Amino acid sequence: MQERGFVVAGNLKKFVNPRFIKTIDLALMKPLLARHEGKYKNFSVDLLDQKEDAAREALEKLLTGAEDSYPEGLRGDLHRIAELGDARGLEIIQAQAARQGVDLFPDMKTGDEDSPNKAHDPKHIAVRVFLEQPDLFDAAADHMAMLTADRLHEYAGRERGVAIDLTAEKVEAFRTAVAALFRDAFLGDFCRVGDYDDDDEINLVVSHGSMVSTMPVVEGQVERVISVRQISHAVLRYSENTGMLRLARIRKAHQPEIAELFASIILDRPGFFDGDDAQDLYTLRPVELAGPGFAFDAAYDPLIDKVLIIEAAADLMAPGKKGYPRVVRTLRSRDLGGDALQHFGSTPVSFGGAWRLGELVFRILFKGDGKRQPQVTVKLRPPGVVQFRRTQHEARVMKLIERNGLMNDRDDFEVVDAAE
Repeated sequence: MQERGFVVAGNLKKFVNPRFIKTIDLALMKPLLARHEGKYKNFSVDLLDQKEDAAREALEKLLTGAEDSYPEGLRGDLHRIAELGDARGLEIIQAQAARQGVDLFPDMKTGDEDSPNKAHDPKHIAVRVFLEQPDLFDAAADHMAMLTADRLHEYAGRERGVAIDLTAEKVEAFRTAVAALFRDAFLGDFCRVGDYDDDDEINLVVSHGSMVSTMPVVEGQVERVISVRQISHAVLRYSENTGMLRLARIRKAHQPEIAELFASIILDRPGFFDGDDAQDLYTLRPVELAGPGFAFDAAYDPLIDKVLIIEAAADLMAPGKKGYPRVVRTLRSRDLGGDALQHFGSTPVSFGGAWRLGELVFRILFKGDGKRQPQVTVKLRPPGVVQFRRTQHEARVMKLIERNGLMNDRDDFEVVDAAE
């Protein structure tokens, strides 16, 4: 298959396209490329000092040529910029700028409102913020990571109400410890931690290098293999009120260690998430008891229009090794009309016996004035996974789960812990 242009990843290929090369301000590209001066093959940043046509020709040759002609660091920079180089990214940059009281480049204003200004293009703004406002760029990138983290693995602390005295020293100690863990796992040194307050929640976003991957590209009639390392964003969210720690975009094998690092360094409470019930958070038992006729009760919330159960998985359990139950068969029912659970009524599934409801997917439709009804699709898989794209409705989603009895009562566990 023929590959042309910058092919590190789909979003990057779209980002560094012919229009970008023809329109990007060369005065911005020069300092961006100069960050990696001395590491190019057959290219010098001084080539951008030529007349514009010649300079853009040199830029095009660099960005659409063989990827090993420029350093990995430039690929990493362009990956980060591409994440914020679209309309959504621009919104996030503007929101963070407003929050920090930053005037986004007043000199970019144009006197003629009908004349498009290329400096207002999201790609150009992302490059400029990356170079001239690095703290603002980092905050916007972290916020993007928090918004797109849709699958959170949760740990319940041993008690509620444990507040954080978050200091720069604690954040740096946590970064150092996590960097060592990720360095061993991904063989990369880059690691940055951003910390943000959100009401009673503390958010940490850990930006780190991911594992190097390879991909084949064809140049002419010759196939080569290139290496790629992207930046990943791990998200940690801790609620002081509930004592819950939520992790996203972290390998399952790393989650217990990351949770312990957070407990021992940030909370000064080693073992805070080590309770037997730390991940025994959710249950589908009320659904099993009600059977196929189960329906969510959302009458308490005037903004919820209806809740549709669109998918359910029933697992047939049997004794496994050492007596632990294992899944021997799964029946999955899917119905976008909301009757997924009811279809089990015509199958051998009976939740009173060897069958267990292993997963439930439901869609919450909210009341709204727009053409498209606001909605959130939630996947609940006990004991510890609830998955949905985080939105302004997050609190309502979690309240719906709790009000319908699908969240384990942690007060019972606290009584048991105290007795022990």
